[in-house]
Amino acid sequence: MPSIFHPKYLLLVLFLFTLTGCSNTFVQIGDMLKESVVGLPDDTISAAEIEQTPYSSIYVRVNDSHRAYVLLALAETPLTLPETPPGAKNIELKWISSDAGMLVTRNGRLLKTVNLFYGNRIQLISEQQDPLVLGLHLNSTPLHWQSTIDWQPGYHINYEQQSTFSFVADETVIINDKPLNLKKFNEHVVIPSLDLEYDNQFWVDAANGAVMKSYQKIAPNLPYIDITLLKPYGFKDVK
Repeated sequence: MPSIFHPKYLLLVLFLFTLTGCSNTFVQIGDMLKESVVGLPDDTISAAEIEQTPYSSIYVRVNDSHRAYVLLALAETPLTLPETPPGAKNIELKWISSDAGMLVTRNGRLLKTVNLFYGNRIQLISEQQDPLVLGLHLNSTPLHWQSTIDWQPGYHINYEQQSTFSFVADETVIINDKPLNLKKFNEHVVIPSLDLEYDNQFWVDAANGAVMKSYQKIAPNLPYIDITLLKPYGFKDVK
């Protein structure tokens, strides 16, 4: 089974992270970049090991590829003018794998991918607050959202997406050998200009709205990615 990432871009990824370190919104968490590039020998990590490591982590699977254990490398706020102070609701988490792939997420939402074998989401942006950030567990959260998406391969830029969220069911999901009672939501996405639609799923903690597991399409003509949150990022770590 081939890797879901392209290892030949390792030096480029490292170089980009070096440049990112010059940003005043940059937050590096210990020696996480080194740890994640070296990687771990097994993609099945025990609950005890996950709990003992100081690093936030996720499991990632694309299509039928092997399940990858991916560590948090960076946490930073969006680059905006005027400068946006870091906050729990706008922090962007950058996860890097042992074979130099990267995912960027915000409260479970996949914003960007780098170096995936199948193709990449270049960006996902919106002028509206993402319902995932507001918290799908709240009755006050809007269930309609508009965004635009760019992806590769090919020149796919600024495609408008219209999302509608709906509650599916309460489900018990086993994460780190623990049963979690989560609320499953469906996001139905329509891209009018392509006459295309698809669905994403999110499993949400009913207490705080955190996305613990998701199944999201990388882009309209790319596969789905399954992300399971193993050890959440603690915003208190940002200095």
